[in-house]
Amino acid sequence: MRRLLMILILCPACMQVAAGDDGEFIRAVLELTGCSSVEELDGQEVDRYSDFYENPLCLNYASGSRLLSSGLLSAYQVAVLADYRNISGDILSFEELSSLDGFGHSFVAALRYFVSLESISTPGRSSVSTPVIGNAVTLKSGVRNNESGFAPECMYAAKYRIGAGEVFDAGISIRSQWNDKDFIPEKYSFFAAYYGRKVPVRVIIGDYGLRFGQGLALWPGFTMSGVSSPEAFSRRPAGIVPYNSYSGEGAFRGVAADYGRRHFNISAFVSGLGLREIMEGNDDSPVGIFYGFNAGWYGIAGQASVTCYAVTPSVIEVNQGQERLPPSAYFSSAKISADTRFSVMGTDLFSEIAYDVSGGNVAALAGVRTEVADGIRTAVMFRYYPPGFSSEYSGAVRSGSKCENEHGVSASVSHSVGKWVDMAGRTGFGSSEKRFQGLFSADFSYSPEPKFGVDTSSFQARLIMTENVRISPYFSIAFRFSERYRTYGQPFRTDVRADFRTNFPGWNINLRLNLLHCRSVSGLSYLEGGYIADAVSIWFRTGFFMVDDWDDRIYAYERDAPGSFSVPAYYGRGYWLALTAGWKISRGFRLYFRGAYQDYPWLRPSETEKKPAKAEIRLQLAVDLRTVLRKSGK
Repeated sequence: MRRLLMILILCPACMQVAAGDDGEFIRAVLELTGCSSVEELDGQEVDRYSDFYENPLCLNYASGSRLLSSGLLSAYQVAVLADYRNISGDILSFEELSSLDGFGHSFVAALRYFVSLESISTPGRSSVSTPVIGNAVTLKSGVRNNESGFAPECMYAAKYRIGAGEVFDAGISIRSQWNDKDFIPEKYSFFAAYYGRKVPVRVIIGDYGLRFGQGLALWPGFTMSGVSSPEAFSRRPAGIVPYNSYSGEGAFRGVAADYGRRHFNISAFVSGLGLREIMEGNDDSPVGIFYGFNAGWYGIAGQASVTCYAVTPSVIEVNQGQERLPPSAYFSSAKISADTRFSVMGTDLFSEIAYDVSGGNVAALAGVRTEVADGIRTAVMFRYYPPGFSSEYSGAVRSGSKCENEHGVSASVSHSVGKWVDMAGRTGFGSSEKRFQGLFSADFSYSPEPKFGVDTSSFQARLIMTENVRISPYFSIAFRFSERYRTYGQPFRTDVRADFRTNFPGWNINLRLNLLHCRSVSGLSYLEGGYIADAVSIWFRTGFFMVDDWDDRIYAYERDAPGSFSVPAYYGRGYWLALTAGWKISRGFRLYFRGAYQDYPWLRPSETEKKPAKAEIRLQLAVDLRTVLRKSGK
């Protein structure tokens, strides 16, 4: 008990950035995911990073399986980190972490927002077996006007999570729908996970996610087209992970377990398809069984694994007159895949091949990623997704389709060069960046069978160029240009954007100018100012948009509280105002506020009457009970 009290007292605060400063959070997620802009991010992926942002993964306490299942590190990085901890003890600084092979300065500068280096061991010793107990509660509420006027609609959401280091982890989240007078949760998720200490086994009951290989077999949920920076070309599989999101999309409900010994790991899972919908009140939802396994080898130089899964149909009709039943009588879909990833002298080689048993076809991808010079990274990837390939649970890198009916090649080169420039208002690791940072990427895809309403094969080409220039510690400019050409629909889509950012100690000002041409010319601009202190942050944004055609819509990220992610499409002619604030009430309590108003005072050429204005207010309270216990000394 005395040792446990020491841990609670000595455990430092998890939050590493000021309340409400999600600008740093988003830039870190972009670096780790390889997306070229915030509008390309996947909401479920951001939700996962938000959990680590609020409750960072401790690199010195976590086991190898926990590090691997986080999805923050590759298998090679996990092996390097585990080997270093065994020899040299705990990692005591981010500078020390960045010196390890496979990490580097830019990666660690982004990773530091989602991990911690907590340690109670003396230098040269390891804290890997030390338990840490924590609780976290998040409460949300919101009110807005409905589409017909200013009649109010309300919603609420809540999330609770409790963990006991490498022994136990559990969580539950609920969310109501707007204007639900009965206040019955529309969506909810829950899980409980047990981690064996002597026997390296993990068991999860409830909701969990499955992400293996490069996504050809299992990577459920919504994923964006990852053809931007070299970091986006190869995925970091997390395997079986607990699921605690508000949406419930892309998760399975059932039982999953994995067992790891030295460099080998085997995972097995079974879930009831339609079980979530039935438990949420949809009694007509079809029910099936989803089951499978993954077996893998994870070494310091690479990894290789095999994934298999099958889905039973909701109703099995058996013809008694047949001596041998067709495979479709036992499963509606099934896949077998094999993936590999190796690191050779700083060069990553990755590939995956998958056989769709139900469709009888094969998909494959392969690529290479390397640093050709200091600060210059490149990647090339080839993919072959045949027509008819089952894409229901897949999520590999692609240009637009769901891993089917697409043959393609992608290439990218990014650079981070020039002198190091300090950023005003920051100190310590990550307080400076290279003067010039940018990328160029190209993606070409061919679809042999018709899609998107055309009766012939189709082709698409997409180019992206970005450049971020840190002019001084107080001023930076970011440019982004993208061009898309396709042989179906509207052929060309040109998007040009410029962001001007100034930052002084405690103060930030951002200006965006965005022009887009598809069917016609559309535009959006906004001015945002913010004040950030240790306990308080306030952001105000005002913007205008002119978009006359839906094909010309412009997406712009909305600043919000941690765990809330929204990228609305602006369409029409209007303006908006938004105020976002965060207040660190005490060491364990944080309160967030967001208010927004959007109006359409100007008519588009095809409109005869104004669209109704929109207004919304949201509140969120986050409580870190581990911090509260530490403060009270209990």
